[in-house]
Amino acid sequence: MAASKGKKGRTKKNTQGRKSRLWLRDLLNILGGLLAGVLGFWIVQEVRVSRTTEDASQRYRTVIQEDLPVLKQASEEYEALVENEENVPEALQGVDITGALYRLDAYKTVHDDLPGLDAEARPLLLSFYLNLRDAELLRKLIVEQREHPQEMSQILTREFLRTLHEGTQLVPRLLWALGPDEEAKGK
Repeated sequence: MAASKGKKGRTKKNTQGRKSRLWLRDLLNILGGLLAGVLGFWIVQEVRVSRTTEDASQRYRTVIQEDLPVLKQASEEYEALVENEENVPEALQGVDITGALYRLDAYKTVHDDLPGLDAEARPLLLSFYLNLRDAELLRKLIVEQREHPQEMSQILTREFLRTLHEGTQLVPRLLWALGPDEEAKGK
């Protein structure tokens, strides 16, 4: 009987030691699983961002290459116009500008795509888009002026105010992107 009492006591001691080691092992397994999950999530995000960047780059490359003949022709006309300035009113006589000459709508997400693009491509693409947007505005103004020569000042006023309105709508997002106000921090 004394022998069986001794065995029972030892069993309890070993069981307590095993329980504490199991708790530690479970904790390490949980931490390892969390670490593996975070690492897996990070890898998936990096692959997704990389694909999105490649998709955006390829999409803009395709659109630009498709519109390039029209853009080159307009550029050549401008160079000829600069050389021979007395024919300015006749420069667009043979060109149908009632419709857009390029697909400006293909650049509607350019501001959202910029952060993911190559650092060297960002300012170039933004500048290219802004030039196309300005050219589209001027094209519309020329068409309006041809159709309604008496109302040109009204058209210019409307377009001027529309442009300022669109810029003003970007202010909250721009201020947020620029970060907190240093003067407000100091107060």
